Amino acid sequence: MSKKLTLNLITPEKQLISNLKVDMVVLPALLGEMGVLPGHIKTIVQLGMGSLRYKKDGKEEEFAVLGGFVEVLNNVVNVFAEGADLADEIDEEVEKQKIKAAKESLSRKDADIDFELAELEIKQAIARMKVKKKHM
Repeated sequence: MSKKLTLNLITPEKQLISNLKVDMVVLPALLGEMGVLPGHIKTIVQLGMGSLRYKKDGKEEEFAVLGGFVEVLNNVVNVFAEGADLADEIDEEVEKQKIKAAKESLSRKDADIDFELAELEIKQAIARMKVKKKHM
């Protein structure tokens, strides 16, 4: 029997994956996509926004993750994400509305607008939509 990785995916709201045995994990590290196979060296990397995929018994699942960090230690991959959504559960229309609302708030010349927050909301919605489009 081949070695497996143990995957945990945790957000501030809940633990989405707990002790799942998988064959491989591909994640959006801040500086580019990173693959993790059994026997990977110990590492901690910053998580960017994008697609986190794992393969288990030949089947692939995908989440949109929204930043955080990842720890790889002794064949355990702990993903501490600021946010994560299963690809099949992402509502493209909701994400389009989030982008529209953020762009509208950016276009107003109101001093109370948090520009960084509006830009972050746009980036997160785009990351979710990219993952969703791969599953349509």
